Amino acid sequence: MIKTKSVYDPAEESDGERILVSRFWPRGISKESLSLSQWLLALAPSKALVKDWKTGSLTWAEYQNHFNGEMAAHQEEIEALAKRSKSSTITLLCYEREGDPHCHRHLLKRMIEERS
Repeated sequence: MIKTKSVYDPAEESDGERILVSRFWPRGISKESLSLSQWLLALAPSKALVKDWKTGSLTWAEYQNHFNGEMAAHQEEIEALAKRSKSSTITLLCYEREGDPHCHRHLLKRMIEERS
């Protein structure tokens, strides 16, 4: 099973393996409070892509296309997560609030599910 969550939401036992997929460490949060299993920087969007999205230079559709292109180089990591998600729960974490549909962790979740 694959779940998504904001780093600002409390850790729960049902999260299983908690995997941070952000390029930047979330401000104001200690490593201990995140209860991470892993930090996968490679599965986060590039700094340039984040900047283009945050400044409004890209539509969400354009952002998705660019992110998918960046992830083409990280198929092994995505496959490994797909394999792990078949036998246990993994939770993808990013600093964006869970209610925000415009976060790469939702795109990454879909990529992983397509391989499960």
